[in-house]
Amino acid sequence: MTSDFGRKPNNLKPFQKHIKLQTSDFKRSSNQTSNFKLFVPVTFSSFNRPTIIIQTLLNYLAMKQLTIFILLFTFCTGLFSQELDSLKTIMENKQNTGIRSGNDTSSVMDDTDDPDEVNIKLMDKEILKVVDDTDSVYLSVGDNGNIQATDQPDSTTIRVGNKEIKIVERGNHTDITMEKSNHTHPFNPKFRGHWAGFEWGINNFLDNDFTLSRENETVFMDLNTSRSWAINLNFAQYSLGFGTSHFGAVVGMGIEFNNYFFDRENTIIEEDDYVVEVDLSDTTSIAKSKLSTTYIRVPLIFEVQFPNVARARRMFISAGLITGLKLGSHTKVVYKGENGKSKDKNNDDFNLSPFRYGLTARMGFGNVSIFGDYYFSPVFVENKGPHLHPFTIGMAFNF
Repeated sequence: MTSDFGRKPNNLKPFQKHIKLQTSDFKRSSNQTSNFKLFVPVTFSSFNRPTIIIQTLLNYLAMKQLTIFILLFTFCTGLFSQELDSLKTIMENKQNTGIRSGNDTSSVMDDTDDPDEVNIKLMDKEILKVVDDTDSVYLSVGDNGNIQATDQPDSTTIRVGNKEIKIVERGNHTDITMEKSNHTHPFNPKFRGHWAGFEWGINNFLDNDFTLSRENETVFMDLNTSRSWAINLNFAQYSLGFGTSHFGAVVGMGIEFNNYFFDRENTIIEEDDYVVEVDLSDTTSIAKSKLSTTYIRVPLIFEVQFPNVARARRMFISAGLITGLKLGSHTKVVYKGENGKSKDKNNDDFNLSPFRYGLTARMGFGNVSIFGDYYFSPVFVENKGPHLHPFTIGMAFNF
């Protein structure tokens, strides 16, 4: 008897199914996509041989990616195939059912009277929200809506965090698009303002006549504006929307580093409880002379965003109050001589205002904006130095 083991069967006819998928890189826009085809060979044979088992395992591995998308699509289809009226009836039966523990009472209930909406809550926390619109069904899971799904006649959208998957039926094939999204569904508006981030600007002073030039006894406070920089790091933000994702209030916290480079060869000191000039023109050549301050600041800003698109593509305008608390200050003079550079640093409060307040305004697109800060509080404590008001103009890059 002749063994057939190892002989290639002649009746193996592979069957191939072409699946067209569409994906987009997270860093590209949703209109820039690249197509690829996945060929999944499935082989049928009546021969019961080890080679057929190996080939079957290989086919199973090749179908791994296809299986993921099939399961995902099946999940969405089953999710939205539920009748809202049946779910409504179930929730009405459980509306008055509570879970008691000691003196504490918590309940699972439907918190809406709208027949087209189901809102399930547990101890004031939203667990599930389903809205049946005319042409679509919207579902949100969790109190913050981190998982959302929308079913429309020809498409299904699933969002988990800031990742979004779109399944669109186009004729004889299905397109699956995966992208990063900042979209907020209209049924669950969530406002997020623009404060947290990094800011860079230029500093100067305005007097009571709103002029930049200094004269007579205040001439020593003339600044080299091109070198007088402000660097701000806004590390905390809390946004409060007014029932929409387009308008709200923003509070937060940040730290502000200011450099004020003197335009003349001078520095300042505190003498007899008053800020006065120290003339350095007769000393060794001056490389730079500056006053540095550090403030921690807290804003209260009202912001409007438009148009009705994803947050990353909106313009915004904001304005409000800003306060600051001084953390430290010093002057620094760098000398140039025959033996190289030397420096003189003086840590003092220089009668600087320990607390200041003013106005801030911002305007931008996406996460980039221009800003301006003006402080009503003078640079120095009243009657202890020149009466000047600080301001900053610059650019902001939001997180």
